[in-house]
Amino acid sequence: MAQEYGWPDGRPQEHTVVKIDPTALRAFTGVYLFSGLLKFTVTEDNGKLYVQYPPFGQEPQELLAESDNRFFTTNQPFVIEFQREADGSIKKAKARNGPEDLEGEKISDTR
Repeated sequence: MAQEYGWPDGRPQEHTVVKIDPTALRAFTGVYLFSGLLKFTVTEDNGKLYVQYPPFGQEPQELLAESDNRFFTTNQPFVIEFQREADGSIKKAKARNGPEDLEGEKISDTR
């Protein structure tokens, strides 16, 4: 089945959690629009980053850092990589939700 969908294999992807400065997390917060119709809301609370997307359920899901701009969730096959502009701001992101690759842009801030 993994081959049919172009997945590398049938196993879940492994991630390594890294520590990043909690004050840096605010730059990632906002509402992102992916593929022109999917809205993801990224928030920060108590030094942790969260994503809220209705198909994931009502509760925001914690995003764990894999690098200074790449995060993942533990209960969904979801990875998001934020793209930094030359001025240091975050205006775009790429996400992988299972086998689906998505490109998105920040449409508002949620600080």
